[in-house]
Parts: sequence; structure tokens; C-alpha cells
Amino acid sequence: MEVNMSFHFSPSEFNFLLCKRCYYLKKVKGLEFKGGFPEIFNTFDLSQKKYFLSKDTHSLSRELPKGDFFKTVTKKERDERIKKKLSEFNALELPGKIYSAELKDKKDRIFTLGGIPDLVVKFDDSYGILDFKTTGEKDKTQNYKFQLESYALIFENPKMGTPKLSPVKQMGLIQFTPKDIKSNSDELILQNMKMQYFKLDRNQKHKDDFLNFITRLIDILEKNQVPIFDARCNIC
Repeated sequence: MEVNMSFHFSPSEFNFLLCKRCYYLKKVKGLEFKGGFPEIFNTFDLSQKKYFLSKDTHSLSRELPKGDFFKTVTKKERDERIKKKLSEFNALELPGKIYSAELKDKKDRIFTLGGIPDLVVKFDDSYGILDFKTTGEKDKTQNYKFQLESYALIFENPKMGTPKLSPVKQMGLIQFTPKDIKSNSDELILQNMKMQYFKLDRNQKHKDDFLNFITRLIDILEKNQVPIFDARCNIC
């Protein structure tokens, strides 16, 4: 007997998918260990986004084509515009959260995606998805490739209310690594951060890898039994 359920995935959850058992318990049984993912990383992301959003892609890396960033508009702001009979969105504006239309895995099963991207870019002839990460200096794109591909698929296959942005050609990470402290006062320090751009090539193989990954996930979730303990999992 198979579990009859619909499948909705958040791109950010793919980054921490280490244990099949924990993932099954979360998605099927609604049981989740609320671990201690440090809030400071979200604080870093928000401050980085606030600083760079009014600039262009060359402020991040000369390896990127010249492009401009989309800004997000809250539901409250959109409701106010509607009351004033204005357009919900102006040029280079997006809703805070984006959703895909129905997609299909390699076994023709339906799933959807929804999440909040860090940076969405408009280039002359295409679009880009970039993500801020405060981490070490080593290229981490392989760790986050499914998250980035998810956002690209959402924009290319949007649900009503999410704008269609196609094609998405550029994907990558902007990685910040803390370096030397320059000065301090009683309450503040000034610290350098090394900033690197790592590109993730987007091609058909990459899309196929993502669909194969989703297919394996749904295979796990459709089983009518909890996966066995994983000795490598700190939670199990």
C-alpha cells in the first residue's frame, strides 16, 4: 500500500537533506527536530542583500554579465497599491515568495516548488539566480545546486501570481569568508570579508540530475514505512 499524498518542496530544504529517515518523518509524519541552525547566517544574508540590491552585478563580480537585481514587494505593499488602483508590481519587482506550476518527475508524478530566492537578476537577454553564503573559501556550488535549479524551474514554470522569467542562464553563489579584523570600539568591530563568485553552469544534464534527485525523494516519501536508522545522522 502506497502513501497517497501530494508533493511540495521548498528549495532551501534540499541543502540539509542528509538523512532519509529524518526527511521522511518531517514530510510524511510532520515530525521535525528543530535543530540549531544559527540565526546569524540569516542575519548575514539580509545585510548582504540590503547592501547590494541597489547596485548591479558588477559590484559582486566582473565575471558576471552586467545586470540589475529584482526587488521584492510585500503583500501589504501590493494591497496598498491595489487600493490606489496602481499596478501590483513595477519593473524589476517580484513577490517575496515564488511558486511553480505543477511539474513532473521521471516517473510522471506531480510535484510543486515554492521558496524565497536571495537574488534574481535581469540581464539583457536572460535572467539569473544568485545566492549569498557566509562560509569558507572552498567552492560550495555543488552543495546548493538543487536549490538554485529549483528557483530557475519555478521562474520558467510559474504558478499564477509568480512572473515568468525565462530563460534562466546564470546561476551561482556569492561566498563571503570572514578575514582579519581591522579595528574595534567598545561596541563595534570592522572586519574584512573575502568575497568570491562561483558560477554553476546550467545545462540539460543539470536539469536531469535535479529531476532524478526529486524522483528519488518521492520514491522515499511514497513508501509506507519509515526508513531505517542512519548511523551517520546526529539526530537519529
